[in-house]
Amino acid sequence: MDRAPVTGRAGADVAASRRFGATTTALVVAAAGVAGWCEPPTGTAVAATFWVSWAACLFVLVRGHPRGLFRPAAAYLVVFGLFHGGLLLAVVVRGEHDLGFEDTVWLGDPLMPRAVSLAVLGMAAFTLAAVLASPGPGVAPPDEGPGGVLLGPLGVAVQVAGLGLFATAVLRAGGEDLLSGGYVAFVEAGATDPWLAVGTLCAGVGAVLAVAAGGPSRVAGWCCFAVYALMALPLGTRGEVLFPLLAMTVVEASRVRVRPMWTVGGAALTLVLSGLVRKTRTEGEAVLDALALPLDAVAELGFSLRPTVVVLGWDEPGRGGATLVAVPLRVVESLTGWHGGPPAHDTRLFNVEIADRVGQIGGSPVAEAYHNFGIVGVALFLGVAGAVLGRLERCSGVVLGVVLLPVLIQVRNSFAPVPAQIAFGLLLVGIARAGAR
Repeated sequence: MDRAPVTGRAGADVAASRRFGATTTALVVAAAGVAGWCEPPTGTAVAATFWVSWAACLFVLVRGHPRGLFRPAAAYLVVFGLFHGGLLLAVVVRGEHDLGFEDTVWLGDPLMPRAVSLAVLGMAAFTLAAVLASPGPGVAPPDEGPGGVLLGPLGVAVQVAGLGLFATAVLRAGGEDLLSGGYVAFVEAGATDPWLAVGTLCAGVGAVLAVAAGGPSRVAGWCCFAVYALMALPLGTRGEVLFPLLAMTVVEASRVRVRPMWTVGGAALTLVLSGLVRKTRTEGEAVLDALALPLDAVAELGFSLRPTVVVLGWDEPGRGGATLVAVPLRVVESLTGWHGGPPAHDTRLFNVEIADRVGQIGGSPVAEAYHNFGIVGVALFLGVAGAVLGRLERCSGVVLGVVLLPVLIQVRNSFAPVPAQIAFGLLLVGIARAGAR
């Protein structure tokens, strides 16, 4: 049904609002872009540059939109800010010597201001692309289509299968010994047992499908996710729980309005739990009864800026996109008989290269983009991410969720598995819709 054109006073107000929004967006993105090209001095100025730019970009994305922080692009920017700037915020509030971390020497690296500049430039490009690609706050997403009947049961089935794979992999890796080993043991187990990652992905994607379907499947999806979180959090994980949780909440916000008090309460609880996870990452279950302050949790999340500092220090020619296409290349190689070896030793994969040269410090879209194409790569890579998430607002909740989840995961990991993860989710959506016809 076509909408009647907006005329008179209402039309003038809408036009004025759009002009204001466009002007604000242009000014904020320009300011953030300038901040991204400049290198701030060390100390408080570095943190201020990052967080002021982040807040300005988030304001542009949230202002006047009914979903607010639960727009796909806004949710991504929140996660990006926490994972790339959380430690900077804690340094300003507490000082570097009171953080309680052993591996913060890189904060004093002379390349740190440049890394922050790249992150700010990426946020500016992301925000501009997301605003340009989004349909606007007045356009409602389509319904779930013909797959709604089978979507819920399929999602719950995939989620339960994921829980089974995850639990089996944990038991195979040592069970209680893995629990006492903390997050380091979990990472080592994931490197040797791919079923741990498969179980994690199925648990997250299945939960998104179940929540998007609504009804009894939605309730079952949340209950199964709670079971998964209870298994995963004691292992020292945080992203493996936080990313699907946020994707599920964004899907919920596309269906119904999420109350602000639920948002505030959920954010506070998540920060407290993340602070608790921080203790288990290296110390295991011996300190599971310790309650950490939310600032500790924010600081613990904020180590994803380190890969950018590391990549800047390599000072070598860019990879020219090799890390971005490593997975499809490996598939072709396996079909043609020549193979690059086990994925755990293939340094074309960005996470493997980082682990081999530095250690298990995770990844970052800023670091990987710069490692491939330099400064221009950072703007283009984050710009494409913003455009994709902006376009997602035109999609149904289930499509939004299965695409958003891998993109969120990539905030602190490498890009290589993202296309396959998205394809897996879309395949499940296609199966549900085909089966309902």
